[in-house]
Amino acid sequence: PVVERENGYRRRHGLSGKTVVMYAGNVGLSQPFDMIRAAAERFTNRSDVHFVINGEGAARGEVDAWAAGKANVTVADFVPRDQVGELLGAADLQLILLKRGLARSSTPSKLYGALASGRPILASIDEGSEVAKVVTEAGAGLAVGPEDTPSFLDALDRMLADPAGMEAMGRRGRAHVERWMSPEVQAERYEEL
Repeated sequence: PVVERENGYRRRHGLSGKTVVMYAGNVGLSQPFDMIRAAAERFTNRSDVHFVINGEGAARGEVDAWAAGKANVTVADFVPRDQVGELLGAADLQLILLKRGLARSSTPSKLYGALASGRPILASIDEGSEVAKVVTEAGAGLAVGPEDTPSFLDALDRMLADPAGMEAMGRRGRAHVERWMSPEVQAERYEEL
């Protein structure tokens, strides 16, 4: 089942009642966190929108430094494996960010958790990548080009302005992953192979 939004993760981080835009995963040099910084600056006057960066990695110190002065940004450490569902469920919108050229050689594993969470996805990633294709084909969110901050902000504006549309995207993403990645479907594919 899809995890409730108003859960323990939200309570622990003071996010109850907020619209949570979340990046969860590696806080590394491959992700353009300046895009989240620009979004947080754009939404400074919206007390209902809060950005969460949950994870650790090589860029964490830099992210901590710019986020420290922003009331609408929370930066938190990885959660234990048994709390990942709660973490992802606490979001209203999941972000997948990867710098230009990097999605040609890898697919961020966070795609599958984001889809399973039943939350819409906003991806800034190479066109034609697996993430862009899945998000678009499943109707699970929007995909914009990598490191394209104006397009990212425009897509974020459109998604946040349509909560019902975001919920529908999340449901479609969850249904897609259930059809595509469930143990039963994988077993059938293996048997066919």
